[in-house]
Amino acid sequence: MPGCVKITITALCAVLLQLLYHSPSSAQTHSYRLYDEYSGLPGSYLNVLAQDRSGLLWVGVDTGLYRYDGFSFHHVTFTDTLPRGNTSALFCDSSGTMWVGMSDGSLYTWSDGGTMVRRNLPETDKINRITEGPEGKVWIVTQTQGIYIAEPGDGERISRIKMPADMTIFDIAPAGGDRFFAATQDNLHLCVAQGEEAISELSFPDLEYTWVQTVVRMEEDIWFAGTGDRGLYMIRRSGDGMTASAAGDTTLSTVSIPALAVLPGKCLAIATMDAGVLRAAFSSDYLQMEINDRYDLNSGLPGNNVRTIFRDREENLWIGLFNRGLAGVTTNAFAFHKPEVNKEITFVGILGSRTVAGTRSGLWDFDPGTGSFSGFRPLAGRTGGSGINTWATDERGNIWIGTVSDGVWLLKSDGTPRRFFLSGNPGQNHINSIAADGENLWLGTSDGVLLLDIESGMTKAVYTTLEMLPHNYISQIVINRPGEVLVATKTDRLCYIHVTGGVRTEGLVMEGSRVNEIRSLSVGPDRTICAGTNGNGLFLFAGDTVLNYTEADGLLTGFCYSAIIADDGRIWTGHQKGFSIINPATGSVRAYTTDFGVRGDCMPNSIARFADGKVLIGTSEGIIRYDPALEPEKAAPPQAGIISVVINNTVYPYRESYNLPYRKSYNIKVNYAGISLRDPLNVIYRTRLDNFNEEWSEVTPDRSVTYNLSDGHYRFNVEALTRDEPEHATAASFDLVIQKPVTERWWFLLSLLALIAAVVFVIVRLRERAHRKQREYLESELQKRTAEVYEQKEELAQKNLDITESIKYAKRIQSSVLPDTARLGSVFKEAFVFFQPRDIVSGDFFWFDWVDKDRFMVVCSDSTGHGVPGAFMSMIGTALLQDIITVKKITRPSQVLHELDRQIFSTLNQNQELEASNDGMDIVVCEFNITTRQLVFSSAMRPVILVIDGVQHYVRGNRSSVGGESVIEKFYDDQEYHLREGDMVYLFTDGYCDQFGGTGGKKMKISRLKTLVDELAPLSAADQQNHVKEFFFEWMGKHEQVDDVLFMGLRV
Repeated sequence: MPGCVKITITALCAVLLQLLYHSPSSAQTHSYRLYDEYSGLPGSYLNVLAQDRSGLLWVGVDTGLYRYDGFSFHHVTFTDTLPRGNTSALFCDSSGTMWVGMSDGSLYTWSDGGTMVRRNLPETDKINRITEGPEGKVWIVTQTQGIYIAEPGDGERISRIKMPADMTIFDIAPAGGDRFFAATQDNLHLCVAQGEEAISELSFPDLEYTWVQTVVRMEEDIWFAGTGDRGLYMIRRSGDGMTASAAGDTTLSTVSIPALAVLPGKCLAIATMDAGVLRAAFSSDYLQMEINDRYDLNSGLPGNNVRTIFRDREENLWIGLFNRGLAGVTTNAFAFHKPEVNKEITFVGILGSRTVAGTRSGLWDFDPGTGSFSGFRPLAGRTGGSGINTWATDERGNIWIGTVSDGVWLLKSDGTPRRFFLSGNPGQNHINSIAADGENLWLGTSDGVLLLDIESGMTKAVYTTLEMLPHNYISQIVINRPGEVLVATKTDRLCYIHVTGGVRTEGLVMEGSRVNEIRSLSVGPDRTICAGTNGNGLFLFAGDTVLNYTEADGLLTGFCYSAIIADDGRIWTGHQKGFSIINPATGSVRAYTTDFGVRGDCMPNSIARFADGKVLIGTSEGIIRYDPALEPEKAAPPQAGIISVVINNTVYPYRESYNLPYRKSYNIKVNYAGISLRDPLNVIYRTRLDNFNEEWSEVTPDRSVTYNLSDGHYRFNVEALTRDEPEHATAASFDLVIQKPVTERWWFLLSLLALIAAVVFVIVRLRERAHRKQREYLESELQKRTAEVYEQKEELAQKNLDITESIKYAKRIQSSVLPDTARLGSVFKEAFVFFQPRDIVSGDFFWFDWVDKDRFMVVCSDSTGHGVPGAFMSMIGTALLQDIITVKKITRPSQVLHELDRQIFSTLNQNQELEASNDGMDIVVCEFNITTRQLVFSSAMRPVILVIDGVQHYVRGNRSSVGGESVIEKFYDDQEYHLREGDMVYLFTDGYCDQFGGTGGKKMKISRLKTLVDELAPLSAADQQNHVKEFFFEWMGKHEQVDDVLFMGLRV
């Protein structure tokens, strides 16, 4: 029961913290950089953070240890025995060595050489903390095995201080001399080191039986301790005594605080397990504490359970969450504020000393200092009811309201709106923009520009395309100077309207990929003009020059819905899902999207600048506030560093020099970074490789460069600088030596010449003797071989004659088996068969016969192979077809193919013990009903071409051959066509269209065959046969025939 009460009180205090430090009328969102397993961080359970000398952020998560360079997380490998636990402590000592403590008690060091070295500790436990102790030594705090002390750097000499046996240590903080505070499981102890042991001199009654998780030193005599369930305590030294007291009010009294970080200006960052991170500011005497900021769920942090926090050298605050990854706070200058209702801010303006924020339904009062909304006035129903489209304020304290279709309304200080203008033209009642200029009120509408008297509302002038306005739809009107405005509309030049001079378009042309439409305009304090367009980016007019900023320059998008030139010369432009800031002085462009805390879409022309430098941007979810006073001080230039060197696709960690053996060519890729965790995208680089190119490269944001190098001595140099301050740069370098080949050394060349001379002499003498003996031997052998050749020639000639005669006799047998083609003429109106074996006998064959008085079967087949093997297959196919159709009376074409497939497989594999035969045939079986002209055919891998009513139809066959080694069930279907008298049916094997020839010796292919069929169809069968034959031999030319050819044409 007491445990339940404790948890309930903790949760209640967290809720009270939320309520105490947040305005009920609005919420503030900070700009966070968020990293988790879905956005680059390889893990979510974050344990510890640190920064090395080069500026890289070290992150220990549940999946391992990583280094972050502002862009990517690079895995740190353990070359020795892999640790069994997670990283629990990190510390970079004064020499630049990074110390890594693990939860299993193992200890490692990492130096600039890029190797992780294990340091042996005699007795160890989980390492909870590594920090700097007296005299710059490294103190390694284990949970139960005391404190190990090592020299900075190599850590070879390690001594040990034993702690009292009942102490479990979670953190320590120096207290002067040999004294230190130890945060333990039951109190905060002031300990003193005496030789190899430490004793507790003092503990605090107020912290009796309290788990102290962390302790930090704020000043010489001030410390703060975070507890497990009793909040924050301040320890103060006064004279020879010390006191501990609870810090803050009762809302912190039960909060769990796992980590603390000292911030500049007597400030402290407090990490909690329930309420995010609190930023506390103290008075000069530390008697008063104020929570002046907080980072939690309500301000955009992914979670409230914080595991650790870390402040880097650029004053960035890094927040390690328990199960939500890592969050970085790099600036407090950007904040997002939203009201509870009516969040879509379409206007931000100054009304005397007040700031107002307009929505489509009413008006808020907004405090830019605190970010709070108040005093909402609903006005949509009181201004005609069509909805509010735009707002404006003037120097007299008036608020002008432009509606969707009810003209213009005026809201004075009494709070009652009255109609000021209504036109008889509906298009001129749709108000898109209002600008007040002395006695003039300018209206930008959907049908031109109207100039009204600001007192009476009388229309002074109307400007449309009839008055040379480029377009009647006006997006915005801004005052250029007294009596003159700039108009945002569809135009490729700036459009001005003067009260006396009328409309004029002038200046340089705005060119882009789209028809130019200006959506937003701004006139800067120095009279420069910027124009945001609908897809072509932003144009800046300065004197007689125009600059165009697009996505290629870093703009978030080319659609710029709002724009303003701030007092410092920077240009702000709003987009969908973000905004961009352009610095014309340096040419830098920065885009800010949802990953920087931007919420919603920037609303058209809802942007304002203030005299103190603040910029407010209205979005669909609230207001983005930029306060330059909250910008952190300029950080040091980015620290240039070599991340790795990739040599022939093998990654090597950074070293000061690399010595490579000779090779004809090395592919060297250098990965580098200018570490600026606050603004990594603002860093640019230039490189130089001495002895390769003596000039510095052009500045580029690329973080790698590749070279192909031969032997030589090189030195790689990289400089990192920022776009805003290119004159300040830091450098990094390394040496690279590729050894020369041995063949380029003088002693080797001299020895080689002597060796060559001796070898040549010996070779010449040996070759002379060998040639003499070989000549004598060859002459003898030549006489013998000549006699043998004459005898073999006679024998081969006789064998060739016998084989040829046998094949010719086989041709006669094959010809006698094939049916007489003349029979086709008696069955069909006309028919022809072009049969051209490649060799004497053929693997292609045809077969036809009557199956009853009305049905006639025709088969066109291409057997595996050609010549004698193909002829055997054709004989088998002919015999099997005769048996299937005439004996077994199987006449359905698909059934014929199934039976033929089965019998071929059975016949060819009945005596095969080792492997199955792969022989088969591509075949089409046609059944013609001569009486009804009905054609039914089934095909295995062979197409059929039908010419029906003069129109060619190319019909593909089934995708399975007949026969082969597969025993898988094959599918053959029947296709039926009703033919008319005179229609043609063409059957053919692949030998015809596979023939090489023509110009360039290309394959004929089916496309040419289709063209040939179109030419054949009108001809008689005899002419068709001649044409098929002539075309084939003309195409083949001097090329050899590649396969047997069978081409049949049947006219019904």
